[in-house]
Order: sequence, then structure tokens, then C-alpha cells
Amino acid sequence: MNVKRLLPGTASAVVGTALLAGTLYVPSAEAAATTASVALPLAHYSRMLIDPVHHHLFITGGTGYSTVLVTDFAGAVVATIDNEPGATGLAMSPDGDTVYVALADADAVSAISTSTLTETSRYATGDGTGPTYVAYTAGKIWFSYESDYQGMIGSIDAATSPAEVTLAASPDTWGIAPMLAANPDGELVAAEPSQSPNELASYDVSSGVPVVLAPQSFDMTAGNLGDLQISPDGSDVVTASGAPYYHEVLKVSDLSPVGQYDSAAYPDSVVIAADGTVIAGSDDYYGDSIYVFAPGNPVAITSYPVAAYTDLAPGGLAVTPDGNQLFAITADSYGNNPVLNIIAQPEQTASTLVLSGPTRVHEHRPITASGTLGGASPYTAGQVLHVTRISSQGKTVALPDVITAADGAFSFTDTPTGAHDVTYQVSYVGDAHLTASSASITIQFD
Repeated sequence: MNVKRLLPGTASAVVGTALLAGTLYVPSAEAAATTASVALPLAHYSRMLIDPVHHHLFITGGTGYSTVLVTDFAGAVVATIDNEPGATGLAMSPDGDTVYVALADADAVSAISTSTLTETSRYATGDGTGPTYVAYTAGKIWFSYESDYQGMIGSIDAATSPAEVTLAASPDTWGIAPMLAANPDGELVAAEPSQSPNELASYDVSSGVPVVLAPQSFDMTAGNLGDLQISPDGSDVVTASGAPYYHEVLKVSDLSPVGQYDSAAYPDSVVIAADGTVIAGSDDYYGDSIYVFAPGNPVAITSYPVAAYTDLAPGGLAVTPDGNQLFAITADSYGNNPVLNIIAQPEQTASTLVLSGPTRVHEHRPITASGTLGGASPYTAGQVLHVTRISSQGKTVALPDVITAADGAFSFTDTPTGAHDVTYQVSYVGDAHLTASSASITIQFD
């Protein structure tokens, strides 16, 4: 079996040229987003983590670099945390107070306070271990590392004093340190990056000790893994691999294929929003793109092309929990000269609002109007619509709001007084998934 390996934190070896600092994402015709790009003061990119409470991004440079960069959501530098040798993988504690950083060049995992942006603890993992990726679940820090030319998974119980470090916590060994993805309920998926075919395993670590769910095995249909994310409910894991040319969906419990998201050639990054929306990046050297998918729907609801000859970085996507802002790292094909791209309302698509009712009625009779809020986005349920009645003499009355049903339908009934024609206007202010829209009808009285 021929296995291709790249260094951890190094982008896939695809054709590309140096990124221009002013490059912007250009939303597709359906997308209603604003964009910005900020060149980062880092020579190389490795991983990114979002802190939604403090509105910060933590960005590492990988092996050979010793800085954790912290920016705000506009890309402005908030802090530069030095003396973090080989800062690579990132994970956050459930309370949001601490960011854990794998220090590949210091044989340790550090803990950084999200409020003070200073290192508060450092957990030694043993000489020559070089932790690469970290995840947090079930009350422990899980990290991948290398020992005697084999990749392993270890754990740190930071609640004990001193912290208890367990090497070879799982029974499996890997060619290099595997990439890790975790769910708060104790699901942990490991996968070896940048090799062909993909090699994965899944565990239940809710007890603090890994119990194998799906044993280590090769996915012969996929290769050159760049990223993976577990769904919010912990049932599925979405992988981004150079092949196949779509984002695979595997069942965490047995790693069987259960679906796909139809992106484009050379998938390399993925992030899943709190509502299950999947945001998937593909590193097509003819023009990289970011695709947005509703949960379980293989067809993208919108997309964001990247300017030609720039590379999305593996693992280079992060999204706020409310889905209102997407952050994407682009760099050259080696991960150098990273640029932070900011996309507002990435899940939002154009909405349609249809309103119908009678054109003529008898005076003082009840009027019932109905309609539907819709669009490319499937999130059309429970939205609040504002209803206004305007008489032909210009008198405006706000009527009770209406709520859309599961299919986006709504209706309201009103009995106006007076013999004046009326216009009913229904408006929607918009949300993370649908743009603002309005519709109106005019009714004459006999």
C-alpha cells in the first residue's frame, strides 16, 4: 500500500501561488454577505479556534513557530502569546475559560486563560512526544503525539493535583499523530491526516477511558485528510479529504458512510454550526470555494468562491455559534502568509415572501390573508412576521405579529372599520438564514 504523508499543519501539495493580501471572498449570486480580508502577522498557519464569549480568534503557526496569535472578529490583533513552542492544535474547555494548545516543540500542552490571554498552566507529556492535536471532552484533555515513530493518543486530567497525564490511553497506534475531533458527550474520532487512504477510529471516552466504537480501519475511498468535525448531536462525523471530491459523512458509532455534501475537488476544511449547518471548503486550484449546506442536504444552499490561485488552509474554517460570522484562513500551498477572511451572514440566502387574499370584500366583513415565507434556505419555521394595515387615507395600524408554520405558511384575519380601501403589508426583518423581505396586498370595499 502506497502511503503519502505530509508534515502536520502543512497544506496539501496542490498547485498554487502566493496569496495577495487584498484577496476577498466573492459571494455567489444567492449570498447576501459582506466580506473582508486581513493579512495576519504570522509567517505560517496551523490551526484556528473561536472564542465566542470574548469575540476572539486563537491562531497557531505550527511546528517551528512559538506564537499563539489572538485577534478580534475584525482581524485586529488583540494579543501575541509568546513562548508557546510548536503551538499547533487548539481546544477549548466547556466553560470557555481555557484554551488548550498542543506544543509540538515543547513536549507539552499549555492552558491559556481566555480572559487574561496568558498561559496559566503547562502539562508536560514526556520527552520526544511532541503533541500535535488536542480535543476536550468528558472532563479530560485528549492529545495526539508521536513516540518511537508511532502516533498515539494520550489524556490529561487537569482536575487532579498534579495533573494526571496518561500516555497510550487508547489501544491504537498510528503512523503519525492523528487528528482529533470530539463531542461534549464523550464521542472522540481520530484520523491520520495527509495520507492515502484515510485511516480512522472512533471511541466513547465518557467514562474517562477510551472504549472503541469503530476499530481503526482504512477508508479505501478517501485520502489526504485535511479536517474533520463531529455533528452537534454526536451521531456523525464529516470529513474533508483530497478525495473523493465531496465531503463524506460517516456514522460515529461504526464509521460507516451515511451521506455526503457535494462540494468540489480537493475538500480540505469543514466546520459545523450549532444549528447543524455544514460549511465545507474545497481547495480546487482553479478557484477554491466554501459551500454552505443545510443538515443532511447534499446540495449547497449557497457558496462563496475564493479568488483564483489562492488556497484554503486545511482546518481553516470557524463559525460563530449563531452562524452570523464565518472566518476562513487562506495561505499559499505551504501554509505561509496566512490571511483571515471574514464573511458576514454566511448561512443567509434570499427570502421570498408571498401574500394573497381577496381583492374586493363587503364593508365590515372579516378579511383573511395568507402567505408563505420561503427561499433556498430550509429554515422557514417559527419566524416572526410584522403585519401593518394602511388605509387609503394614510392611517397606519400595527396588527398582531404572525408566526410561520413548519412549511413557512402563515395567515391572519382582520376586520377594518370605515369604507376606505386598505393595504396589508407583511414584513420580515431577516435572520441568520433568510434576508429581510416584505409583501403587500390592497383590498377594495364594495
